[in-house]
Amino acid sequence: MSFGVSLKRERELRGISLAEIAKTTKISVRLLEAIEKDRFDILPEGVFRKSFIKSYAKYLGMNEEQILHEYDLEVQPSTASQVAPEKPSVSFRDSSAGSKRALLLTFVVLLGLLAVGFAFWYFTRAGRKEEVAPPATQITPAAQAPAGPPSSETTLPAASTATPVQTQPTTPPPASTSGAARQAVSKASDPSTLKVLGELAKKPEPSAPVGTESSTPLELTVEAQDAAWISVNAGESILFSGLLNPSESKKFPLQAPLKVTVGNAGGVRLQVNGQVFASLGKAGERRSLEISAKNYQQYLTAKTP
Repeated sequence: MSFGVSLKRERELRGISLAEIAKTTKISVRLLEAIEKDRFDILPEGVFRKSFIKSYAKYLGMNEEQILHEYDLEVQPSTASQVAPEKPSVSFRDSSAGSKRALLLTFVVLLGLLAVGFAFWYFTRAGRKEEVAPPATQITPAAQAPAGPPSSETTLPAASTATPVQTQPTTPPPASTSGAARQAVSKASDPSTLKVLGELAKKPEPSAPVGTESSTPLELTVEAQDAAWISVNAGESILFSGLLNPSESKKFPLQAPLKVTVGNAGGVRLQVNGQVFASLGKAGERRSLEISAKNYQQYLTAKTP
């Protein structure tokens, strides 16, 4: 049995069509048929070919690494036997002439870079000297002061202009404070004010709205009571696709709607946070469900009063 025929047999045993695989993996049906017919010359070369085969095996729930290893053992040797093209021979004389031209070009480029760097350094250094040098006409105030006795205009220190001015405190007199306190006490003793305060004290505090507390995140549990193949998708992403053995289970967060496909409806039990679903169907029956946080309760087992 060839490599492609064995993959086709595994797909048919699981009851999966090529259209279903193409819809999820975004690989055209024509390329999937080429894999099953061992027409690998139709597939793109390099990593794309192995990526298509890996996606095909992953959707069937098979071991992707083992499938790629079988592909390398069966298919790759045929392509590896191709003879590599002969490299054009290059004479020693041509290579030596080319190396000399390359060295000369490198030397010219380095010389030009050194000249540009030296010019940049020279002009930058000259500009900095002009910025740092003080003006020649700048004279300190001490040099301009006359040698004779200072006049009334020159004896005034410059710091006298910065002397802080003391301001009067703006604190109101004690009498006004005591008057405001008496006014506040009189308002507080008013019967109408006391009545309003009593009603406010008796008014119950608004209770927090129901459902604002953080609830426990919902989690879907798929438990196999018998050997069954399942596939769980969240939008375009495949969360799991494979065979579950008896007493084996998988858990998936129900933050986004999930599409659950079961190959043996009678051998699988579903539950959300301990709430068990009703029977999905008979043994060997294939069933697909769309489960979300809003509609999962419709699948639960009816509770007796």
